[in-house]
Amino acid sequence: MTDDELDHCGCKVGRAIDAYGLRGLDAELRDRRERDDLSLRALANVTNTRILGAAMENADVDVVGDPSSVYEALTGDDVAPERRADVRDQLNYAGIDVTGVTDDFVSHQTVRAHLADCLDIDTSRQGVTDITEGREVIEWARGRDEHIVDQTLDQLRRNGELDVGSLDVTHSVRITCTECGSSYPVEELLDRGRCACREK
Repeated sequence: MTDDELDHCGCKVGRAIDAYGLRGLDAELRDRRERDDLSLRALANVTNTRILGAAMENADVDVVGDPSSVYEALTGDDVAPERRADVRDQLNYAGIDVTGVTDDFVSHQTVRAHLADCLDIDTSRQGVTDITEGREVIEWARGRDEHIVDQTLDQLRRNGELDVGSLDVTHSVRITCTECGSSYPVEELLDRGRCACREK
């Protein structure tokens, strides 16, 4: 599908392209998938950064940071809560509907569907092949869960069902070996590469 055919694409990526005027994004996604072999997670980040950049540009105001750094501040796992809240406040002050924009962010499954169903691009892969890819998948899943919890709590607060101040959601994952009972944060297990019972 070309950009000229874009109005026929009703998936979430297609709707975002129309809503934010992201002409050329389909060509970029195709090129970066087929030429650079970017992962679906990386392509989702590309798409979301473009969405955020368009929202910042449409606001026609100065916001501290380029779209990539602002996107990292909003979604990065290692970002301090104070930094994330400060960036959200700056965007809101600039007239940007942060919740609306982040709701338009896409997941790697959404990108996969867009590539396969709308652009006719083969998205098959051999699966996770190394620690780096595994870490990316786990980090994406954790970020998705944090986003879902954050949005749910925010909705409850706006509906008057929850009386709280500003919230920052963090989601940690621990892995327990059923053979020896050893338990690790997932990052530690990935760094170690083995359970303690395998080191004997």
